[in-house]
Amino acid sequence: MRKSTSFSLFSKAAFTDAFSWAALLLRLGFGLLFFMAGWSKLTAEGGWSAAGYLSASTGPFAEWFQSMAGSVLVDQLNIWGLLLIGLAFLLGAFMRLASLLAIILMLLYYFSGFEMNTMHGLLNEHIMYSMVFLLFMTGGFGHIWGVDAFLKRQFRKSGGWTSWLFG
Repeated sequence: MRKSTSFSLFSKAAFTDAFSWAALLLRLGFGLLFFMAGWSKLTAEGGWSAAGYLSASTGPFAEWFQSMAGSVLVDQLNIWGLLLIGLAFLLGAFMRLASLLAIILMLLYYFSGFEMNTMHGLLNEHIMYSMVFLLFMTGGFGHIWGVDAFLKRQFRKSGGWTSWLFG
């Protein structure tokens, strides 16, 4: 007799067709959110900089974040990080890597404005987004009408890192 796991109980109770659609909509929604945030920064009149935000950083890592204010590299990493994570979510490609990077980005946002982000408790949207991205990272969300399913079939004999990367 097979041991019942919490996931098998979940999958038996889920409306699988509806869950697939909900997962797709969630992935696409976050993809559009990230992509448009990056696009608006990339195409901003006169350029965009995180200098104002970073120079006002608070909390335990404030000095470190303040030291990055005005760095063109930091600005470009933020812009291109948002664009590429958004594109990966939209395409359902490299979801595990994109989700891991999205979690890191959200934690950086969380700690850079620590006092504002924890004003009403330790939980805020950055932490909640990170939890969703953890679900993306572990749940194979790129296989629901995404490129990851195709890529995994192409590299199925490789195993190892490709198995992790494409879920």
